[in-house]
Amino acid sequence: MFFRKRATADWDKAHLAMGKSQELLEGTLDTFTVSRAGILVSPSADQNGVQAQEEIERALELTDSSEDHSWEVTLDNADNPHPWVITSAGNLKSLSDATYLAGAGLAAAGIGPRILAAVYPFLWKENRIYWIYQPRIKAFTPFAPNDSEEGRDHPLELRMEKAIRSQLPTSRDVKQWFPVWGMPL
Repeated sequence: MFFRKRATADWDKAHLAMGKSQELLEGTLDTFTVSRAGILVSPSADQNGVQAQEEIERALELTDSSEDHSWEVTLDNADNPHPWVITSAGNLKSLSDATYLAGAGLAAAGIGPRILAAVYPFLWKENRIYWIYQPRIKAFTPFAPNDSEEGRDHPLELRMEKAIRSQLPTSRDVKQWFPVWGMPL
């Protein structure tokens, strides 16, 4: 019996795939970007959230931005705050380009290994759902919170992964599908 190896993608290929998935997401799956994405970064061992935020802001000052997208750095509301780079653009292709560029700028500044995730929120039938790129596993994973406190809609997450796996590098291993709570998105 032959098993197909799960597709994985480095930072650049993952965000390129996200940009190319717009037609499938919007046209077929009725799922629309909220025109923002976020890159979650871990502070280094000797930093607090504010110090990490300042380091990231300095790194992004050296990264070219474009008129069709922008980014800002903010902290989440966790007890031990983590910095987020929030990217904004008018469509998914531009948004994925902005997210790629911001991440590449962080990598050039030596911050790349501390990137925990890139999060793309979408609206589907008035529900907010997320695609989370995890550099550690080089794949996207779905996240569909439900109305309960820190609850998830696992059946929807399974359907999300199955519907997009031909377009995005995804992980089918549900043990790797980590939620991200308290996002500033």
